[in-house]
Amino acid sequence: MAPASLPFSPFSSTFSTIDAMPGPGNRAKAAKAKKNKSSASSSTSKLVVNPRDPYVADVDDADGWTPIVNILCSFFELPDLTTRKGLKKVHANFDAIYRKLDTAYQKNLDNERVRGGIVGIYAKMCVDSLLRNKLYDKGFLDKLFPLLEVESTRYMALRALTTVTHHGGTATRSDIAARSSSLTKLVDQYPDDPRICDLVVSVLSHSVLVVTEGPEGSPAFPLILAKIDMVKILQTVMHCMTAPFSTRSTIDHGTELLASSTLHATLAHRAVPSTASFLVAGLRSPDWCIRCLALGGLFRLHKLGSEEDLRSIDPQRLMSVVMSIPGELQDVMMDYGLGNCDIYKTLQCTRDFQKAIMTVPQDRNMYSFGMKLYALILTTEFSISDGYYETINERTGRREVLDVGLPFKRYTDALPLCAKAIREKNSPPKQAELDAANVLELKHKIMTRQLASASSQAQAALTQNPNFAYYYYAISLSADHVGGLRASKKGLKCKDVDKSPFVKFQLMQRAVEHAGELGLETLQKMPEAGERKWEEGIAFLMSALEDAKKFIDEAPPDNRYMKNVSYWYILLTVLIEERVSPDLREIKKGLERLRIADKFSHIIDIKPPRTVLRQTQETVVSLFSSSIAKYSQVFERGFQGKNPVQPEILSGDPELKSDKLKDDLAAWLDNMHLEDEDGDGHGHGKGPDVMHTHPRISSNQVDLYRCSHCGNPSAALRKCTFLSSSFNSF
Repeated sequence: MAPASLPFSPFSSTFSTIDAMPGPGNRAKAAKAKKNKSSASSSTSKLVVNPRDPYVADVDDADGWTPIVNILCSFFELPDLTTRKGLKKVHANFDAIYRKLDTAYQKNLDNERVRGGIVGIYAKMCVDSLLRNKLYDKGFLDKLFPLLEVESTRYMALRALTTVTHHGGTATRSDIAARSSSLTKLVDQYPDDPRICDLVVSVLSHSVLVVTEGPEGSPAFPLILAKIDMVKILQTVMHCMTAPFSTRSTIDHGTELLASSTLHATLAHRAVPSTASFLVAGLRSPDWCIRCLALGGLFRLHKLGSEEDLRSIDPQRLMSVVMSIPGELQDVMMDYGLGNCDIYKTLQCTRDFQKAIMTVPQDRNMYSFGMKLYALILTTEFSISDGYYETINERTGRREVLDVGLPFKRYTDALPLCAKAIREKNSPPKQAELDAANVLELKHKIMTRQLASASSQAQAALTQNPNFAYYYYAISLSADHVGGLRASKKGLKCKDVDKSPFVKFQLMQRAVEHAGELGLETLQKMPEAGERKWEEGIAFLMSALEDAKKFIDEAPPDNRYMKNVSYWYILLTVLIEERVSPDLREIKKGLERLRIADKFSHIIDIKPPRTVLRQTQETVVSLFSSSIAKYSQVFERGFQGKNPVQPEILSGDPELKSDKLKDDLAAWLDNMHLEDEDGDGHGHGKGPDVMHTHPRISSNQVDLYRCSHCGNPSAALRKCTFLSSSFNSF
């Protein structure tokens, strides 16, 4: 229920002890409070509260939390907490202000209105990061959480927690997460209370996610994560999101909590299988960012226990099965072109490589040997065997390395030596020879996992021949998705790319992976619809799907990346196609390509590894129909912004209509004047946000100055006149 609209305005600064603008309040209340305290000491800085201070009667008579806070702000002469100038004055007089508020709090432990009002003031101060840290050190949370148990202060306390967790640092939010049982207990006690459900999910989302952050195997707060009941938290969030009264805020916050906690709370998610179904349904949310958040959560859900993709194929195994390929697969290969299939190309390259290896000890021609290897490298991925010359020891019967008088032992070590011979053959070398030498060196670095070095060399080589696709392929192997995608796309536009189908399809599958990852990464940061980043994220995903479609249509059916690209094709089709039927007929082609690719893997005794991609697409395919039927209306409701918690809906509850104390201070806690009273309102010195809140949720984050290094907001940061830089004034 929206807070009551009350006719109040900020008080004038009539007190001189703290020399600050008082907090917002009601003039009539202020006058009454001032009159009542006329018999007390005239110096408020020396005020010792009487058995019953004058403001207590005003607080008891106040009709809602907002006027209660106004009365307290006026009586204690607090600066205006809705402006930078006011918060700066709190910084300057923090100890005195806190001492007065805490004294009043301790004396009125039996007065829930006074306690609640003071905690509300503390919550407003938490908008400022430095004040928040000071209040946290003073035990602010120990004062706030008990108010959850009091009927009249429950909503106010929850609203205060949402403010604190939104603006809070990691220490504050992790401490709140450690107390999550108090929040889930509230939902158990009041499962049909819309505001409790919404506020609890918001607080849990902002706090628990701090605990579950961090790379695989290294959660940010492992001790707290082990302590809290993640199963209960997930059950609570699922209840609140799927309740018929759930709001957009509840659904967005809850989805973020579910999706972002899957990596470090995998077992808890497996104990609450409805979370996976909910995320699958989220793939068809009208909100693109929610779709990507859901897919990212599903990826992380399957990380635990997943297998790495296989990196090699045994040519000997290929030779042994080539004559016994099942009829169905033979038909598929014949339709594509037998000689164009990877199995036959790999076998041919294996024969040619063995022939070259046997020839070079005889002719000692490293230039010729290198040019032969260069041609093989452009033909197939597994063109160079990582073996060595060997013989059988007649005495022991064991295999031993054979020295044939060449400057290398392992075959892979021949690659840079051959490159050197090619560079030295002619002076200056021809461009084709330079390309051949570069390819040999790049292949050696790729095989020995020197990918960064390979990328650097390829970039340098492009200055000499910018239209050589293999160089872009070497760059695309980098873990950098931005550079990798750019290289993949440029490589596919090279004039010579069709001369090497192997390089072409390698670039294509790399483009799918890079663009897919970039799209998910961009949209999971929740940019606003229509913003440049939002458009970029969608463009990345569309590009990935386009290349995936082209790959499964054009690449050899036995290409070892057919499985991975099929996974992407299936997931991206579900994610971004305009219409997807419950029976998933739109991905029939991808499922068929995957079925054939799996059969090719099995005939060479390579069981398809249980990668994250594979398990994710299996989960989506198996749960899609039932998940959409059960949860699609939740995402529709969230996207439309329907908020059933309106006064007319609550009108049947006389207690809710009459009890103004359930006003949760939303308007006051969210209010912040962006301009200082001195006219300086240019927002100088804002740095990057360190914590992202869903942009569709109105948080009205205070536009305080931010540290240019860490991004924390505080009014106690000075402004640079010209350079938009900031530095602490402490």
